[in-house]
Amino acid sequence: MRTLSQEDAERLIVRTPSAERLRSHSKLYSAKPHLAGDLQHAERIRDLWRSYGIPTELTRYDVLQNFPTRSALRLYHEGGTTAFDASLVEDEVPEDPTSAPENGLPAFFGFGAHGTAHSELVYANFGTLADFRLLESRGVSVRGKIVLCKYGKVFRGLKVRAAEQFGAVGVIIYSDPQEDGEYTVKNGYEPYPHGPARHPKSIQRGSVDFFSVSVGDPTTPGYPSLPGDGTERRDPRHAIPSIPSLPISFSDAIPFLKALDGYGLSPEELGSDWKGALDGIDYCTGPSIAKVTLRSEGDYRYSPIYNVIGTIEGISDECVVLGNHHDSWCCGAVDPVSGSAAMNEVARGLGSLLGKNWKPYRKVVLASWDNEEYGLVGSTEYGEDNASWLMENCVAYINVDEATNGGNILGAYGSPFLTHVLRDAAAMVPSPVNEGKTVYDDWLDLQQQTVHDLEQPNLTVMGTGSDYTVFFHHLGISSLDLLFNQRGTSVYPYHSNYDSYYWINKFGDPGFKKHLAMARLWGLLTVKLVGTPVLPFRASDYADALKRHVRSLRSKATPGLDLEPLETSSSRFEIAMTALDSTVHRVGRDTSRQPHSAAREANKTYMMIERSFLHESGLPGRPWYKHLIFAPGLWAGYDGVVFPGVTECLENDDISGANTWIQEVAKVIDKACSIVDDARLN
Repeated sequence: MRTLSQEDAERLIVRTPSAERLRSHSKLYSAKPHLAGDLQHAERIRDLWRSYGIPTELTRYDVLQNFPTRSALRLYHEGGTTAFDASLVEDEVPEDPTSAPENGLPAFFGFGAHGTAHSELVYANFGTLADFRLLESRGVSVRGKIVLCKYGKVFRGLKVRAAEQFGAVGVIIYSDPQEDGEYTVKNGYEPYPHGPARHPKSIQRGSVDFFSVSVGDPTTPGYPSLPGDGTERRDPRHAIPSIPSLPISFSDAIPFLKALDGYGLSPEELGSDWKGALDGIDYCTGPSIAKVTLRSEGDYRYSPIYNVIGTIEGISDECVVLGNHHDSWCCGAVDPVSGSAAMNEVARGLGSLLGKNWKPYRKVVLASWDNEEYGLVGSTEYGEDNASWLMENCVAYINVDEATNGGNILGAYGSPFLTHVLRDAAAMVPSPVNEGKTVYDDWLDLQQQTVHDLEQPNLTVMGTGSDYTVFFHHLGISSLDLLFNQRGTSVYPYHSNYDSYYWINKFGDPGFKKHLAMARLWGLLTVKLVGTPVLPFRASDYADALKRHVRSLRSKATPGLDLEPLETSSSRFEIAMTALDSTVHRVGRDTSRQPHSAAREANKTYMMIERSFLHESGLPGRPWYKHLIFAPGLWAGYDGVVFPGVTECLENDDISGANTWIQEVAKVIDKACSIVDDARLN
């Protein structure tokens, strides 16, 4: 049997995925919740991949987890009698067969503190650091109070962290229709299940770890949580809260918000975004006269989790890792099942290629991570456990947490090194929503609405929130995170019981066209990345990104900020990276299947450039995060920032510190240039 050509392999991997198979996986996996540590579900994925001809095993870690036993939230009249007990459950929807309360965890937070708080209430808008600072500057103290705030703008764990730092004793977080844009009842849309607006009883569960500080098991920072008594366990309080918190629906939030009406400051005095979108609510800060009791009880214990690891051997030692996770708070048809379904079809496609005598140049590792939801735990423990091997051999990590959350257009986040190959692959995959167009066309059209003269789409800065975090921010492995999350036409019921097969089939992705597009795109990217000796990276894309970011920093015209070292090193970087690309990507080299020493040296050079951006001591106050060019915002979490050491100093009006970090960033950029200068590429 003849060996498949690279072109044939690329064509076949795009043709293989089936919308009906994707639908079948979606319906099966989202029939019930799969909480972290679900061994049966991990074994089912393992056995499926094995049936495709992919050797697959389970890897166990024993990690800290909390499990809820009882939650309660009560509002009192001024006289002390009960005014309202929050239900803390979602209504069962007859049309949605998996929406019953028993199909999800109760209202609680992963890594939340257990305990009871009893005090007055203060409304803190979105619970950002800026919101708490504004309250303090206007004489509204949260010290000793229970904070009520809205979801949105920043990661939920950082809302609790900020409240804790300002002295609060508890936090309540709810989803206000303000974050839902066009698709609200006020704008004439019906709520779920009859329309795209949010169901009033929808509750967003999740983790409240401080994941912009550290991720993974907080008792083993920087090293793996291996089973057995030999693993050293440390105090986790650097990375998780010490005050109790609860998530609630906006239906349950209304009585608490009303208890604040007429007390404290109004949105007119603080800013328009302080006013949410619920009718009949003044959104006053308080503090309230009425008191509230918040109770969150549970057990913390070490529990086993199971990563599913499939391996396709390659010709070389280099590897590409593909990742999704299999645990969920509820049934999770979007998060993570839409990504899991796509991954299964990628696995089937790769197995089919193997059956046709395809041999990848690089090893492919398929990883279905466990315990992503508590804090990217399974992937982080794997990354810390295999750090030396990964840093030596892993050229790229491609993450798909969700294939789509209802969005119609691709969102792409990651290392600029991977921009070129993603553009190339996206141009070969049909658009799931626009006949006759490609995923690339939609992606470019969307970005041109903001930057009108843009010629090619660019990657968005990578923050955190999914399993790429250990690979990119800690190990310096070029990474991508992909999902169709732009221009949705329905409110995504994130981490709620309504994240169901019924929702995805009716609102999120009727016809499973976006699932199909993601499976095709992910598979094609994989084949492109592992198929030929020369990596399809472009260092000039990294240089272009750095140039844009330095220009953005210059445009702020911050007095006293000395950008000269950064501008000088970035200019040198641009010259070096352009020369690198022109040397590496000669005619015929990119598609040749024959390994050669120049290809190995070129690949090593690309890999080491990304690694060179790591700082051994890490970022200020968060040594686990080591990438000096990109990081999650310290007080944002999900969103990424550029030159994080510089950015954080500027946020604190520390110009001297910012200038020091400019010098550090310039040093690592110069180091990257030296790597290119020293490479033997001819």
